[in-house]
Amino acid sequence: MSGKIGKQIKRLRLTQGLSLTKLANRAGISKGYLSSIESHKANPSAHMIQKIAKALEVPVEQLLNTQMEFLDPEWVELFKQAKKLGIDTEDIRAFLTYETWKSLKEEV
Repeated sequence: MSGKIGKQIKRLRLTQGLSLTKLANRAGISKGYLSSIESHKANPSAHMIQKIAKALEVPVEQLLNTQMEFLDPEWVELFKQAKKLGIDTEDIRAFLTYETWKSLKEEV
């Protein structure tokens, strides 16, 4: 199970744009220990999982639920940039829907 938790931690860390050092500092653990969790070399205790979840500002269940899907960090960054430019969520959804439709139409 530690490998799955490590994978979830790494995904969330990257999605939030956090370095190993920054997340380790937030969680109050060493960078090496966090790295060993992410690389499946260490099995974190329940207390450590709680500390990391708090540092990531997510519920513990999100680290334990390995079936959750995450957006690619590049897509998250693009979405944030669009929001900063004043493009609202519905316009972004409409654009993505159109692009998906267009790519499917080209495949036919």
